[in-house]
Amino acid sequence: MLGSLRLLLALAVAASHANLRLGGLNPGVVAVIGFYLISGYVMAGLIRRHYSQPSQASAFYLDRAIRLLPQYLFYAGLTLAWHLTTQANTPFLSRSPSAGDLLNNLLIVPLNYYMVNGSDQFTLIPPAWSLGAEVQFYLLAPFLLLWPKRLLLAGLLSLGVYLAALSGFIHSDWFGYRLLPGVLLFFLLGAWLQHLHQQRQVARALGFTAAAAGLAGVALGLLYLNGTLRQPYNFETLLGLILGLVLLHALATRKRTRWDDLAGDISYGVFLNHFLIMWTLYPQGVGSAQLPGFLALSIVFSWLSQRVVEQPLLKLRHRFRKAPMVAPK
Repeated sequence: MLGSLRLLLALAVAASHANLRLGGLNPGVVAVIGFYLISGYVMAGLIRRHYSQPSQASAFYLDRAIRLLPQYLFYAGLTLAWHLTTQANTPFLSRSPSAGDLLNNLLIVPLNYYMVNGSDQFTLIPPAWSLGAEVQFYLLAPFLLLWPKRLLLAGLLSLGVYLAALSGFIHSDWFGYRLLPGVLLFFLLGAWLQHLHQQRQVARALGFTAAAAGLAGVALGLLYLNGTLRQPYNFETLLGLILGLVLLHALATRKRTRWDDLAGDISYGVFLNHFLIMWTLYPQGVGSAQLPGFLALSIVFSWLSQRVVEQPLLKLRHRFRKAPMVAPK
């Protein structure tokens, strides 16, 4: 049932960019942590089933490229055409694009480092900074997820970075929410939960979920007491960890349905297209009364682009998935 969860998270991201806040919290940040957890879970299962040898890493990368790039390039291209035609400026399209700007958007990963390279001044799809973090995780995944000791070591190192961000020793937004050294932890928590589910260790999976959520709850309390809970985005990332991990454990092993698969298919386009819809159809902003229509339009356009742009390439992607092989111990 992860497809429905992904669509809900994508809608939360879109609504947050329309300035929806819940008790002062940004639901988009909570949702992004959920996406990190789901990505770790799904990639662990995909690699163990189809790419369980290091020599298959290139096939895994091609699989991911075919999954991510078609709709991304489609919406990025539409946004570029709109910007060049209208000459409209937005906070994320504040200048005429240079060759470097276009390359940043094409490669995606540089968008994750906007705080260093200034790529947020020309980002065709503003949420793509998180895709940059995800692509970096993909590059590491074939060499981490099949070896529990490597996964544990990488997880502990990332936990150290995340705790330093929560504590304010390093930038809480950058290292606790955006950059891979801190957020790798979330991907790996999802991957470890998938390992427990695959081994049918139900009790251990439940205990792991409860322990991780409990420790995140303790961290919430400690940060509240020392006054750093409202540092960006401490509350949201911890809440995202708690809710995301609990929902992932509860939904991941449930039987898939056609409607759930459809929701999952739609979710990626919603994540990609909502800024273009805002810029073109809601130039004055999305009011609370307009929010349902805005989200509905995002879903409709995503359904169309998934059918027209992505579906024709699904068979090609599946060619790179090999028969299951025994993973190394």
